[in-house]
Amino acid sequence: MIAADELNPMIPELKARFGGAEYYELGWGDEGFYQAREITTGVTLQAIFWSRGAVMHVAALPVSPDRYFPGSDVVDTCLNPEQTDSLKRYLANSFTQDAGNNLVELKRGVYGDSQFYEGEGRYHLLNTSNKWAAKALKSGGMEISPTLKLTASSVMAFVKANRKACTL
Repeated sequence: MIAADELNPMIPELKARFGGAEYYELGWGDEGFYQAREITTGVTLQAIFWSRGAVMHVAALPVSPDRYFPGSDVVDTCLNPEQTDSLKRYLANSFTQDAGNNLVELKRGVYGDSQFYEGEGRYHLLNTSNKWAAKALKSGGMEISPTLKLTASSVMAFVKANRKACTL
C-alpha cells in the first residue's frame, strides 16, 4: 500500500479515477485468474502455465490501511524519499499504457472502490504476485531476494524482520 499523495503525481489517472483516496492497495497478477468470478482448476492451471497476460488491481482506501483492514498485518517500511521515488517508478511501470500514454482500464475491481488495469509482464509459476511484491520492495531499496519469495508469508516475514525503525 502506498499513500495516494505519493503515487498520484506519478500516475495522475488514479487521482482522476479514485478522487479522495488516502491510500492505494496495488496488486499484480494473471489476467484470467485475478479477474475470474470463480477460481477453478482450469483457471489456475492456465495462470500458472499459459497466462494470457498480467493485470494491476488498484483499490482506493479512504482511511489508513490499518483502519481499513483491522486485524491484518500492516507493516510500515519507512522508505526515504529516494527509495520511495524508486518504488513509485516500479509501480508506475507495472501498468500498461496505450498509444496516448493512458492506463488501460479493464473490469471493476474485486472489492470496495477498485479497478483492474492492463499490466506489464507475464505471470507464471515462477513469476507470481508475491515475486512482483518482492521486486517492488527491492526497487525501494530493501535487501530482499525476489527469487526466494514465492509466498505472501515469506514476503511479510522478510518485511517484518528487516524493516527500518520508523522515526516520528
